[in-house]
Amino acid sequence: MEAYPLTVMDLEQQFSTDEACKAYLFRLRWPDGFVCPRCQTPGSWSASRERWICQTCRYQASVTAGTIFQDTHKPLTMWFRAVWHVTSRKHGASAMSLQHELGLGSFRIV
Repeated sequence: MEAYPLTVMDLEQQFSTDEACKAYLFRLRWPDGFVCPRCQTPGSWSASRERWICQTCRYQASVTAGTIFQDTHKPLTMWFRAVWHVTSRKHGASAMSLQHELGLGSFRIV
């Protein structure tokens, strides 16, 4: 697994695209390759809308289903920046600092 990004530059290099974020989530969720969440069988194929289909029971799964990123309409790169911003601060981060860091017009980011 990749090292935790210690600087903003590390973060931006490691997670510069949504595809990189999704690949990271895939490796976290299925470190030995896809295993169906329903039938626990390995093996799948990729389908449209970034879903994985189990080759045994045909269950459709995604890397964000069941996570804090499920149903978001914002890019994963923005979410990864937000999580990094909050977790990299010794005393956490305020909503105002997060709003400023991400360039959001409001506190609502869902």
